[in-house]
Amino acid sequence: MLQPSKQAVIDIFHDDSSFAANVVAEVQRLRVARKIRQRKLATWSAAEQPPHPTLLVTADAASVLTGTMACTEQLLIVPEPLTIKALSRWSGEVVEWPLHPMHFSRRIQRVCNAFNTAGQLRAVRESLFWHNRRVEREYELIEHIFRNALSRNYLDYPHIRTLLTPAAKFNGDLCLVTPGPQGGLYVMMADFTGHGLAPATGALPLSQAFFAMADRGVSIAEMVTEFNYRLHRLLPNDMFCACFILELSASGERLSYWNGGMPPALVYDAEGTIRHRLKAQHMALGVLAPDDFDAQLVTIRTERSDYIALYTDGVIELLSQQHEFLGAETFERYLADYPSLTDFERLVAKLESFRGNQPLHDDLSLAVLQCCPTQLGAPDEETEIHTLPFSFESRLTSEDLQQLDVVSAVLGVLGRLPKLRSHRTTIYLLLAEAFNNALEHGLLGLDSRMKNDPDGFAYYYQLRAERLAALREGWITMRVDYHPHEHYLKFSLAHSGEPYDLAEFDQDSQLQRTYGRGVELLQQLADNLQWHANGQRVEFGYYLNNGNSSAR
Repeated sequence: MLQPSKQAVIDIFHDDSSFAANVVAEVQRLRVARKIRQRKLATWSAAEQPPHPTLLVTADAASVLTGTMACTEQLLIVPEPLTIKALSRWSGEVVEWPLHPMHFSRRIQRVCNAFNTAGQLRAVRESLFWHNRRVEREYELIEHIFRNALSRNYLDYPHIRTLLTPAAKFNGDLCLVTPGPQGGLYVMMADFTGHGLAPATGALPLSQAFFAMADRGVSIAEMVTEFNYRLHRLLPNDMFCACFILELSASGERLSYWNGGMPPALVYDAEGTIRHRLKAQHMALGVLAPDDFDAQLVTIRTERSDYIALYTDGVIELLSQQHEFLGAETFERYLADYPSLTDFERLVAKLESFRGNQPLHDDLSLAVLQCCPTQLGAPDEETEIHTLPFSFESRLTSEDLQQLDVVSAVLGVLGRLPKLRSHRTTIYLLLAEAFNNALEHGLLGLDSRMKNDPDGFAYYYQLRAERLAALREGWITMRVDYHPHEHYLKFSLAHSGEPYDLAEFDQDSQLQRTYGRGVELLQQLADNLQWHANGQRVEFGYYLNNGNSSAR
């Protein structure tokens, strides 16, 4: 509480009566302020904000109470009690004179303290008002930046439906859609740690990199490698980004994906039957250093009637009014009830009905994509650039295999070839499948059949990392020949490891397996695929002009 001795100035308005003179003399004797300013009551206005604590001294209270109600930091001194009606028109303190000097001093002190407290509160309110205006302005600027950054987001693509509901003003989830240069479609669902402005800031560099790399037609393996590099440098140690990114081919029949820390995306048919659960096989973005990061993709075949549902954990952790989680099983049941894009609004309504009035505790993001031909059209033909024929061969030792991203390095060497940009993803897939077969089955001796177990995928890649780290001998050679007149690339990969049984990869037995689809992918996309020496060497070609290539 403020002390009266610290009060520098008090204003006294009086009516020049003898009663007022006695009161003013008593106030001066008590020395409640270093300075007392006396004014005529006729100059007082209740509508004005007083600059100092105010005492109103009058023998006729009616002259004061004819105006509007005064503020609470004013003391009215009168010679007789006020009526209830009069008191209702006065919001400050009232003193009936005479009053014991000690009690009178305390009443004045209370008014002074109330005046000082009210002044401090006004200053705080003004400061908060200014701060809120500044925050609102900053939010408007940030929203403007976000709108511009996401202006290319192709959420209006006719074969996708999305639900993006933030738990706070800004969304820590991110859903990006953009066409590729060969008519395919890139889709990314990302979930940054937490929700609100802090995690949403990570969406800016991620979205810009996504659109720029999609324009170049790079593979999603190269994308996530770049994303992880940027976020590992940008984000603090307690922050990361779970991410699911896919590329759907122009025909809608091939889907390549990378899942780092996200709930399993669901591939289901037109009746809502789950065909694939695309589980996470990697750490979230921003967690691992670039040297430890794994960008290996998985590719599956899809039917034109298939759908894929991408979602963040905010969906399956949705709380009901009874504080029960929605859960993965219930969500899959909802998808079975409302499988198609035309049912999406009813699916959203079902989720909202489950939540009721329960507030969101996490950002809620859901996207359903139909795996049909994208109908995005072929890109403009690149300008014809003539180049020399060339060949190069690289022999990779165990140390090279442990330290290098071999497939990306080879694509970097081929980066200046004409027409490569629009085929970059396909070439990456072909090289990655051939290289991984040589490394995993040839040098590391891994058996893909372990992937049939429920936890087989995780164990397989854990064992892969352990055996690769322990590898001390062995090699893989990779040879590339380019024939410019035919725009034809020929690849040859060989390894020094054990031969493996190609019968294990018989195409007719692939449909129900969780492994072996890489060989089927090579057969479908590559030209003149040939195996030699029981799998120790593989050769295949690829045409960069679509007219001569068997790749689709």
